[in-house]
Amino acid sequence: MLNLITIITITYNNPKDFKKTYDSLRDFREGGGKHIVINGGNSVKHFVKNDCFLIEEKDEGIYDALNKGICLTSTPYFMLIHSGDLLVASNDILEKQVSLMKDRKLDILLNDCTLDFGKSKRLMSSKLWRPWMFKLGAQPPHPPTLYNYSSVKNIKYDTGHPIIADFDYLERIFKGIPKYDRGGKTLIHMSAGGKTSSGLSSFFSVNREFRKLKGTLVSFCFIFTRPLIKIIQMI
Repeated sequence: MLNLITIITITYNNPKDFKKTYDSLRDFREGGGKHIVINGGNSVKHFVKNDCFLIEEKDEGIYDALNKGICLTSTPYFMLIHSGDLLVASNDILEKQVSLMKDRKLDILLNDCTLDFGKSKRLMSSKLWRPWMFKLGAQPPHPPTLYNYSSVKNIKYDTGHPIIADFDYLERIFKGIPKYDRGGKTLIHMSAGGKTSSGLSSFFSVNREFRKLKGTLVSFCFIFTRPLIKIIQMI
């Protein structure tokens, strides 16, 4: 069943973090899962065995690299685990996720992840998220999402939004009214400090991009609604 899933990892000049991610996927690869690594920086060949598909070439950033990885997917389902994040779900849990998608003919399966806060970690849950929350600037926890490749293969990350392309990507997917459900499992542990969560400078950068995407009035509303929804999602 694991041979039906591809996990895509992108990395750029952070070999120590990439090694942690790569090692966390060992059982997944040994169980037959496909692992695609897109590296836009210094070589990581010395970390990688013949158990994954590695491409090393320059790219135009995170979302260009993700588009490359998705285009290379040859399995019915895929998910994304960025360099520095860890797969914490067992092979058995992942196989049950695939069975759920197959049995219910789902396009999207939402799940949960934990987020590193130094000495503690928080659960980021998809339990209370609903598609209408895109109007408040809130997306579900996107890394632990399982995608049906045939349902989303024609939707690409827009590299013109270098910080919020993940929001735009999921919003466009859900505009197609996909059949989705919640798997209710914690699949990934994420390191803190991503592009959208790195302090005040990141907060204002995100708001500038939302202003380009949604207009001034909506982006102003998001200043208040996005943090509120994130607090609700965190347990």
